[in-house]
Parts: sequence; C-alpha cells; structure tokens
Amino acid sequence: MDEAVELNNYSYEDYLHMDRDTQERVELIFGDIYMMAGASASHQDAVLNLGYSLKNISKSKERCLPRIAPFDLKLQNGDDISVVQPDVMLFCGDSDIPCAVFEVLSPSTAHKDKTVKKELYERSGVDEYFLVNVEYKIADKFLRRDRIYYYDRAYGDDEEMPITCLDSSIIVRDIFDNV
Repeated sequence: MDEAVELNNYSYEDYLHMDRDTQERVELIFGDIYMMAGASASHQDAVLNLGYSLKNISKSKERCLPRIAPFDLKLQNGDDISVVQPDVMLFCGDSDIPCAVFEVLSPSTAHKDKTVKKELYERSGVDEYFLVNVEYKIADKFLRRDRIYYYDRAYGDDEEMPITCLDSSIIVRDIFDNV
C-alpha cells in the first residue's frame, strides 16, 4: 500500500484553494497536507461495522449522531485550522467537535493516526480517542482529562468497550465481524 504523502506549510486558505477536481483525498493537519491512500476492504469493513454499531446505540440516545469518512472535520486551535477525515466520529449535543473519534489503523496511516492526529484531537477537545487495529482485533482507548489524553487500555475481541459520551458500550467483536 502506498505511503501517505506530506506537504508542509499550508494555511487553511491554501487548503480551500486546492484543486478539488482530482480524486485525491487530503487532510490539513497543523499546516501540513497529507494525501490519503485508498483503504483496504478489511479497513472499510471495520469502519462500516463500527458506524453501524454506533448508529444502533445512538438511536436510543438523544442528540447523538455518528459520521463516517469521507466527512470533513474542521478543527481550530488558536489561529491554526486543520481539516481531517476521521474514519468514524460521534457527535453528541450541539457541539461541532465530536465527543469520540475512531481511527482504523492501516499501514499508510498508522503513524499519522498515533501521532499528529492524536495530538490534534487532544488539543481540539475530543474526549475519547480510539485506535482500532484490524490485524490484532483490538481497540486502544484514550480518555482526555485536564486537556491531556491518558491511555485507558486495549479492548479485545470478547470485551465490551465503553463509549463514555454514549453512556453505553460496544462489543469489540462486532467491529471485526466478517473482517
């Protein structure tokens, strides 16, 4: 699989004026442009399963809505504006900031998901961050307290993983169904 390409020193205005006639999806993170490689079938199956599970749970919760990529999420930190496309995000209430973000790891994005995107979500006020590993069928959960992410733990195939902002949990095995 191709590696994501990084281009440096771009502003939000530069991002808005990029040629959008191409099929290339891009993200702007802290002034760097990341071109996104295509996803594998197992990656997309995990995204679909996760979105479906969250959709079923959120039906019983007032004002919670999951979204899946491609969906532009604009995050502002001071003068810096970033635009990313998380694999799955969960919005509850009136906030433009998701309360939870899920990134399904792939070889071309794992480093970015574990570093700059984690830092972006942490700075932007995303309360829960999940790294979903299809290869090992686990999900690592981070919780934001006092503006910093703390590692909660890894949740395995037979476990229920709590989603705090939904006041509910999902069975991790359901994420990897037929993956």
